[in-house]
Amino acid sequence: MRDIDAIIAQLHVSHPDISAAQLTVLHPGADDDGLWFFRHPTTDIEVQLESSSGTCPFLFEGSGPTDRLVASSVEQAVAFVVAGLGVSGPTA
Repeated sequence: MRDIDAIIAQLHVSHPDISAAQLTVLHPGADDDGLWFFRHPTTDIEVQLESSSGTCPFLFEGSGPTDRLVASSVEQAVAFVVAGLGVSGPTA
């Protein structure tokens, strides 16, 4: 299991309403598809995690001017996504 799969699984458990979508590329295998977008239905904010291999570290980007961070672990990436979306504590 890649780190991104663990991140998505943890988000699904703690916040089932958070959706994750991987970038769809024009040329699979040739283009880098290592970008995942995360959304929550209660906000228009979208955040993203980027890693060409799907493993840590991930570049996290949010909508704020200082929302460009490096997540060096699965737990840190989950925390960045939840905070970036402004979602409060676990719903599960």
